[in-house]
Amino acid sequence: MTRVGLRALKTAIAVFLCGLLYIILRLIDDASGVSFHFSYVMYSPFFAGIATAYSLHPDKKSSIRQANNRIVASLIGGIIGILLVVIYEAIAGHNSWPHVFNDDAKALDFVIPYTLVGIVTVLVIYLAVVLDKKPAAFVAVLTFISVTLNPNDKISDVYGEWLFGLNRILSTIIGVLIALGVNLFPMPHKTRNKDLLFCLGIEDMLRTENDKMKGYQNYKLNNLSYIGANCTFFTTRIPSTFMPILDDVEINQPVICFSGAAMYDPKTLEFSHLVTIDLESRNYLDDYFKKINVSPFKNYIIDNVHHIFNDEINNIGEELYKASRKNKAYLSFDEVDSSSKGEFIYYLLIEKKEIIEKLKIDIENSPIKDKVIVQIYDYFDSNDELVPDLKYAKIYNKKIEDLEGLKEYAKEHNFRIVGLTVSPLSNHLLKNSEYKVTYSTNVDAIPYSNIVIDSSKPYDDLFKTMHRMYYSKKFSKK
Repeated sequence: MTRVGLRALKTAIAVFLCGLLYIILRLIDDASGVSFHFSYVMYSPFFAGIATAYSLHPDKKSSIRQANNRIVASLIGGIIGILLVVIYEAIAGHNSWPHVFNDDAKALDFVIPYTLVGIVTVLVIYLAVVLDKKPAAFVAVLTFISVTLNPNDKISDVYGEWLFGLNRILSTIIGVLIALGVNLFPMPHKTRNKDLLFCLGIEDMLRTENDKMKGYQNYKLNNLSYIGANCTFFTTRIPSTFMPILDDVEINQPVICFSGAAMYDPKTLEFSHLVTIDLESRNYLDDYFKKINVSPFKNYIIDNVHHIFNDEINNIGEELYKASRKNKAYLSFDEVDSSSKGEFIYYLLIEKKEIIEKLKIDIENSPIKDKVIVQIYDYFDSNDELVPDLKYAKIYNKKIEDLEGLKEYAKEHNFRIVGLTVSPLSNHLLKNSEYKVTYSTNVDAIPYSNIVIDSSKPYDDLFKTMHRMYYSKKFSKK
């Protein structure tokens, strides 16, 4: 069953208050016994209600912005409407402006006034744009035509058109102020765990570098960021392959990339919290690669730019990899090895399965086994049958398993880490998270995960879980 949201509840309260104010003003009028009824002449609960409903938004900042637009727009439309009618009647005579509900008015009586309304509408819109209130142009026109095309016969006849226009302006301002009062007043609301940092592992969710989040996933992640949840990606990818995903998806925290060896801010395009491979390990690995006749892609950071170098392309997999990245954005594919000038992040090898598996065993039994870690995953740069049975291998500093950079960032911002992943390649994210979410196919992670989603369910359930955790009291900080 769909629940009534807080915005709907606040709108109902604000509309009720608009009506209640009219009742109070009417009681004062009745008690005073004077002929001038302020409650009727100067205030309309109908227009105040419209203004208050229009001004209420999910967050306070939006409500204040919308209220400001609404007041300025009403002043523009209301004042111009009053001036048009007053000037017209000064020329054509008292009560010459036609009223819709006046039975004595003839059709021809409306021709000139309504022609003027159409012309002056352009001026109303123009002023809204000039005053940098373009989003409020519609409201300005609405107020303008309510004064000119739908005046109140009784108020206009007795007090004049200008007072009816003032009624519209005051009613709008009162309605807006009521909306602001209701929205700024602390009310019981859903729990929002704004200290949770949702780190979404995208490996296996997006199988090729051209894949993007679509449909529900795209919508839900954008919605989570909009409502204030702290969301980011955890990935083995590099900026050139994860930045295109952000064309359609909004996240509000730096991406944890290179399998945790760095963080990358998509707004400033800067790396931080780098975990590099030390020179001793690199020298050992470089000698080992020469010995087994393989040529790795060296990945390093210089001046916040990701650089790649490979001095010898030995197979079609490496050719395709280089061709697909050589002219990519957020990346420099070097012709000269400049790795000694930068922060060395990792090696990437593309070789046949048996070579990669032997390489992993050799390194895990080498003198640097406690310094580096080897990650192996499927080759995906081409589905061409001509490409042999290839595998990727990435070699990082073993300290990436501790994710000290992510934990330091979380501590700086008082975040609690929530790890969500479907791939074993991101299990070290789960191990370093306060809350752990995975799928049942990730067998190794099941024993230490807080939430295990049935693998028969789509990946959409990861995003639903994030939404539930964000609002759940169960995950509130104690």
